[in-house]
Amino acid sequence: MNSKVELIYENNEYSVSVNGSVVNKEKDLDKAFEQFKTVINNNKTSEARAWDDIVTKFEALDNDNLEINNEFRTMTYGNMKYFYNMGKVFYMGNGQMVPLIGGYSLFKFNLNIASEGNLEKANDFAEFCKDVMLSNVNYRVIDSSIIVSSASFNYGSAEYNFMSEKINKGASIIKGSFDEFKEYVLNIIK
Repeated sequence: MNSKVELIYENNEYSVSVNGSVVNKEKDLDKAFEQFKTVINNNKTSEARAWDDIVTKFEALDNDNLEINNEFRTMTYGNMKYFYNMGKVFYMGNGQMVPLIGGYSLFKFNLNIASEGNLEKANDFAEFCKDVMLSNVNYRVIDSSIIVSSASFNYGSAEYNFMSEKINKGASIIKGSFDEFKEYVLNIIK
């Protein structure tokens, strides 16, 4: 639940607030407590629906390498694990647990770039994100590209587009593989 729900007693009155905004005031404690429980249940229900929607979308991919754990609300694809309740993604390979930038959108992006079921490609991408994070450099994913931002690059960033297979080095754009992009980026930021 992403909302902060509070039951407050002040000036002989009970109030229920969500994220600091009062949604109900009562003189009777029992009525206030019932309203408090209702607000919490409403938030849990919408959260559960959102998780169910995500699960439905990913199950439709029919990918045997995708592991969905409904009890703990986690999804694992290769070396990348998404924790729904925290909204975070972690690299989970080689005995490491490194937080990655991007949450759900990064996890979804990783599944999309490996949509042909190429788990090796997905693990390679997750490991690259981990290496960038451990170098204290930022990255983001948009559409079909990953953009790594650092003052070390010409024009402050480098981009790889998985659809066009082009590397944008700031001053030039060349055709290249993801491996060539990784080598270029990691040589500059490490």
